[in-house]
Amino acid sequence: MVNKNKDELLNQVQKKKKEMIEIGLEKGLQHDETLLISQQLDKLIFKAQKQQVNKPSEN
Repeated sequence: MVNKNKDELLNQVQKKKKEMIEIGLEKGLQHDETLLISQQLDKLIFKAQKQQVNKPSEN
């Protein structure tokens, strides 16, 4: 279950990253929509990092 959640979260990060790049190329890096997606990506990355730190020990 943990791996499924981890994989799903990493998939969301990749999709959001792709979306941000596409919007950034289309509308510019300083466009409000690009910045909003960047903030959303930051939150997903933070969540993934937090999940990695808090993962159960494999002992």
